[in-house]
Amino acid sequence: MTTARSVVARSPVDALLPALLADEPDEQAVSDALLDRLDVSRHLDELIEGLARLLAAATSPQTRLAYESDFAQFTGWADEYGLDALPALPQTVALYISAHQDRWRPTTMVRRLSAIAVRHRVAGCPSPTDHELVRRAVAGLRRTRGTRPAAKAALVTAQLSIICAELLKQTQPRTPPRQPRTPQTQRRTPPRHQRAPDTASPTPPGDALRATRDRALLLIGYAAALRRSEIVALDLADLVEDDTGLRVLIRASKTDQLRHGEVVGIAHGHPANTCAATCPIRAWREWRAALARAVGTDSATGADELPPDSPAFRPVTRHGTLGTPSNRDVNSRLTGQSIALIVKRAVGLLGDEQRFPVANYAGHSLRAGFATQAAAAGVPLERIMRQTRHRSVAVALRYIRDADVWTSNPSAALGL
Repeated sequence: MTTARSVVARSPVDALLPALLADEPDEQAVSDALLDRLDVSRHLDELIEGLARLLAAATSPQTRLAYESDFAQFTGWADEYGLDALPALPQTVALYISAHQDRWRPTTMVRRLSAIAVRHRVAGCPSPTDHELVRRAVAGLRRTRGTRPAAKAALVTAQLSIICAELLKQTQPRTPPRQPRTPQTQRRTPPRHQRAPDTASPTPPGDALRATRDRALLLIGYAAALRRSEIVALDLADLVEDDTGLRVLIRASKTDQLRHGEVVGIAHGHPANTCAATCPIRAWREWRAALARAVGTDSATGADELPPDSPAFRPVTRHGTLGTPSNRDVNSRLTGQSIALIVKRAVGLLGDEQRFPVANYAGHSLRAGFATQAAAAGVPLERIMRQTRHRSVAVALRYIRDADVWTSNPSAALGL
């Protein structure tokens, strides 16, 4: 007679337990555990595949790629010195820290150590990063190199206004400069009623479409305090305009890995339809209309025929077509690196490399700029954090303190 205990002992769940007990369960380990210990049926194969998908979704693709890359680098270094990477001794990891102490900041080193720890736990080995020797080596690195993050420069409203004015010019026809009149040209100039009308040279299509996109992207990323990954992930349906402003749905973020979703608003900074260059809402309308024309779905009603689940911002070639030279899909997305390059190209429009070095700016400059500008304008910290969605007051205060350094600064009263 089959008892309840014997049924449980032969249950597939019993075979899954060793693989699932790891802090970072791995889908391959789960599959191997089942395949090695059970007579797997077709139905169980489907269950394994479903569980593998769930385990894969537990960690973001970017994190998995970062761990794989970091551990591969550690393995290459260990092989070079004839040391074992898996399992690795604490002494090996401590030497690894020593070998790269002049190259990496403490934050980078901690990320590399996290990859080593995860790989060991998945393999069922104790993590060498928990050893006191490794902990002291990391503490020494923090004391010698410092822990202040290398933050990117903030892009604030004064700079963004100049940039957007330049981008707006790029979307308009270019009028050729008038030639100076000389006695010779005056004799050859026909009467006014016989002259051909002045015509403006067209702006290259790639420049106009890219400038329209960049202006909308920069203004929305700035006003909504978005991370570059959040800008890339936006769909057309995520931006909804109403009488008050523009609602932006952020489906997932660094601080919302479970995809609860958050909505932030972009209000009209001036009376509606009165600001041309720097209005995020107006810039978004113009980009949607330009996008509809580029995709070929333009209609009498504008851009309503665009699929709502398609990307809000897309790559544009120099010829004015959507996509990239290697991928002509009109529904392709930008990448995080693309956002950084767009910001750098925009900063270049300021034309002052000494005051605004392009290398100091990146995708995070928009988010940092929002917090800096709002703090300088006297917006309370609570309201700033509501828009930036910071969970840590300490992190948010970094921006506030940088902006507040000159407010009622006591050094001005020293009479120097």
